[in-house]
Amino acid sequence: AAAPPPPDVSKVRHEWYQTQSHVVVSVLARNVPPDAAAVSFADAAADVAIELGPDAGTYRLALSLFARVRPDGCSFRVMPAKLELKLEKLVPGKWERLEGDGTGGATAFNTAAASDTAPRTVYSGSRRDWDAIDREVTRAEEEEKPEGEEALNKLFQQIYGNASEETRRAMNKSFQTSGGTVLSTNWSEVKEKDYEKERTAPDGQEWKKWG
Repeated sequence: AAAPPPPDVSKVRHEWYQTQSHVVVSVLARNVPPDAAAVSFADAAADVAIELGPDAGTYRLALSLFARVRPDGCSFRVMPAKLELKLEKLVPGKWERLEGDGTGGATAFNTAAASDTAPRTVYSGSRRDWDAIDREVTRAEEEEKPEGEEALNKLFQQIYGNASEETRRAMNKSFQTSGGTVLSTNWSEVKEKDYEKERTAPDGQEWKKWG
């Protein structure tokens, strides 16, 4: 099968959206070989060059960003339908726009300023009110608060998920060897403990080892 034709430089466009911590820029160019793209990041800039072929020329995008980013936290990837840049914000929050002089400030991401105009959008080219969507998702998550044992399990999962390797070892050993009666996050204490010898059964019962 013949190779797909390269995109026309004049028809390549870009769009963007943002989260609390990142800005994502998509360059909508199809069938770009990975080795044909060159991307560089600076404190408040991102530059893209895509070689589209001998007959199509080179697409270039030089972005002077609204606010500063962390160059070592930025990355890009080439996909079948686009090239995607992921820029890590130096200061989390909402950017008013994609481009500027690098001195823009971030505002609270869930705060939408009152306006008589159409809803402000976070995604370039979209008419969706992303502020409202974000607020609705947050509200729904808050309303679905777990209770009882489910809440306790969720708390343990959050602690375990954010813990260091030593803390996880401590939690696993203390909980398993104590028969579920002890949960400790202090590895320096747990590694010397023998919870199997120290645990006691409820009145009228006794621990038995199986196997």
